Amino acid sequence: MQKLFLLLALPLLFSCGEKPKEKKTTPKTDTVKVNTPPVANKDYLKKRPEEFNEFLMLTDVVAFKGRVATKKDVNSKEAVFNMDSKKDPSHRALNINIPFYAFLKQSDNKPPKFVAIMQAETLSGDTILGYKAANGLYGICRPDELEYFESQKGRVYKTIQ
Repeated sequence: MQKLFLLLALPLLFSCGEKPKEKKTTPKTDTVKVNTPPVANKDYLKKRPEEFNEFLMLTDVVAFKGRVATKKDVNSKEAVFNMDSKKDPSHRALNINIPFYAFLKQSDNKPPKFVAIMQAETLSGDTILGYKAANGLYGICRPDELEYFESQKGRVYKTIQ
């Protein structure tokens, strides 16, 4: 009887160990990005801003101009940004024709985003523009990050006398 018990217990003893789990491997994907050239057709820049649906969503934009924005202006949503310049004499509001509409260039070959420029300031020779997008979000950009409507070229950065 002891031999029978031993014969039955031995296989149980050795079978209780865990088998090593098989590693699940995920297929490796190619991580090289293909750089396709940006859209060559810029016919949308020949249109007027009023011809775009986004224009109707941005007709409520009020330009912030005439002075440098404060934190209070940003908190009240009158201004998009505030540059804490510590009284730098080069920091000033640009006296240009705002609001104006343009397309913000996007990365990764996404189509440009229709925006309304509502604030413009300069600090140490850098121009920063504040915009509102049609989805209601605000942001900042530089002038070279925009594509301008042909109808507005040459008129946007003329200073107001």
